[in-house]
Amino acid sequence: MPKYDAFDSNRFGVHTTALNLVGKNKKVLEIGCATGQVSRRLKENGCEVIGIEMDGESAQMAKEHCEAVQVADVETMEDLPYHDYFDCILLLDVLEHLRSPLSVLKRMKAYLRKDGSIIVSLPNIANWMIRWGLLFGRFRYSDYGILDRTHLRFFDETSARKLISDAGFEIIKFDIVPTVPIIHVRISIAHSIAKMRPNLFAKQFIIEGRLKRD
Repeated sequence: MPKYDAFDSNRFGVHTTALNLVGKNKKVLEIGCATGQVSRRLKENGCEVIGIEMDGESAQMAKEHCEAVQVADVETMEDLPYHDYFDCILLLDVLEHLRSPLSVLKRMKAYLRKDGSIIVSLPNIANWMIRWGLLFGRFRYSDYGILDRTHLRFFDETSARKLISDAGFEIIKFDIVPTVPIIHVRISIAHSIAKMRPNLFAKQFIIEGRLKRD
C-alpha cells in the first residue's frame, strides 16, 4: 500500500481541522492528495476537488474522489488551467518535503480567488520531544513524524509564520496539533495547554492564510 493512505480522525488533528476550515461546497485544490483520504471527505461535503500527486499509484486511487488528479511534482509541474478558480488550496504535510516551499506558495496565489485561502500544515522541529532527544545527543530520522527522513525543510513557530507572510498571505487562523507530556490528559485539555506554548508543545502547526490586500 502507498505510504500516505490514512485519515486522522482526531478532532484536533490536521485532517479534521483542515476539513472544518474548508467547509462545504467549495472548489479545492489539494496538493499532495495521496490516495484521496482527505479528498473523499471534501467530496462528501459537496466540494469539487482537483488533486496534485506525484506518486502514480496513489494518484490513481485518488481519482475516485477527485474531479481530476494530475500526476506531477508541484515544484516542476506546468501551469494549471485554473487561474483565479479555487476557494481553497490545501498543502497538508507537503511544504517540508520541498526544496523551495516559498516559491511554491507564491505560485499557488495565481490559482486562488481574491477571497480564497490556503491551509498549510507544518511539523514543529522545536517540539519538546525533539528538544529532549537533542539534550541526550539524539537526532534520528524515522519513517514518519517530525523527523521523517524525506523532510528537506524544518520549521518552528516563527519560521512557519514568516514563510506564510513572505509568500504574500495574511494569517487568519493559527492552530496546532498538541503533544503535551502529561499522561492520561484529555485531548481538549492538551490542546488548550499546547496553544499557550505552541513552539514547545505543538507537534504540527495548522495555518490558514488569505491573500494580503495591497
